[in-house]
Amino acid sequence: MPRPLVTLATGLVAGGASTLVAGLAGPSAAAPPTPAGPTYVALGDSYASAAGVEPVDPTAPPECQRSLRNYAHVVAERTGAALTDVTCGGADTSHFRTSQHPGVAPQLDALSAGTELVTVTIGGNDGGVFGSAIRDCSIAGFSTGGAGSPCRDEHGSSYEDTVRQATYPALVQALTDVRERAPRARVGVLGYPWILPAEGSCFGRMPVAEGDVPYLRSLQATLNDAVRRAAEATGATYVDLAGVSEGHDACQPAGTRWIEPVFGGTNPVVVHPNAFGEEQMAAAAIRTLGLPEVPQPSAGDRVLRRYDGLVAHQRIPAAQARALRRPVRAVVRYAALGLDTDAALRLQLLRDRVTGERRAGDLTRPQARALKRFSRRAAEWLDL
Repeated sequence: MPRPLVTLATGLVAGGASTLVAGLAGPSAAAPPTPAGPTYVALGDSYASAAGVEPVDPTAPPECQRSLRNYAHVVAERTGAALTDVTCGGADTSHFRTSQHPGVAPQLDALSAGTELVTVTIGGNDGGVFGSAIRDCSIAGFSTGGAGSPCRDEHGSSYEDTVRQATYPALVQALTDVRERAPRARVGVLGYPWILPAEGSCFGRMPVAEGDVPYLRSLQATLNDAVRRAAEATGATYVDLAGVSEGHDACQPAGTRWIEPVFGGTNPVVVHPNAFGEEQMAAAAIRTLGLPEVPQPSAGDRVLRRYDGLVAHQRIPAAQARALRRPVRAVVRYAALGLDTDAALRLQLLRDRVTGERRAGDLTRPQARALKRFSRRAAEWLDL
């Protein structure tokens, strides 16, 4: 989808990738279980990479703004798929065959004859059409204070003409290339969720003139139609997000919207999906593709995994890690039985033990701090 747009005092400009990347996956992230599902490759642009959603994938090139909470990671977690994620913010269809950044391989290189599942979100950046339209219509909206349809009046059908005449054939070629590289794979091609509402506007959040809201909706519908037709022409499955994303546009409040607005949002990359939106995109892909889901770990299982990941990262000696794991398991057991008071008490005893071992010199200061942070987070994860 469009390259990240960053607000300036007087308008919008295309965002720089590396300046927005912040934070790596925390030390409490445990090693994932051995995948039981299909070999899975995720391709696409910033709507697929989840630009701006933390935590950032520490294995990804910084320019790609790839999140560990993008829809591909959610799909992999829920289906047990063995994921190779090469999504990259700012990608267009040409980057399937050519390098997008120095040292970043063409996305198609991740595919092979053994690939069993592919998801794709691409096309929004081709010709700079959608990013340019959002930027140009926002600047035009500022010029009229949100009145009229200045963007439509200036640009007419030019954006949609480009989608029909240039983006569509590029999509067909890109998806044909995917099919040739991964002939056995089930290929799901996701459309783009609605950015603006079906009725009305929200100029305070999305600086688009009221008359240009339907104009941009029409452009987005044309883009999604091109994606749909290209998927059908190449034997892929189109994952239609138009219906399920209606009412979840950038004008809606936090907790309802899938897309972050220009003003008053929570992500540093605006006009892009938030974590909730990525989760819902994953759910639509799983449902449409008919992917079987694996049983999900309980909250207690996740707490224990995070503990194991933390002690490994902090290099706490094995004997000490096992001893400290016993009270953590007690917390999990009490929480599972609904004995929240007892679980909270065990967490406090764990903190006291950590404090004692720190004073005795058995734990370093960073190790003790990390364990206490874990205990506080465990209370949140277990709803204590």
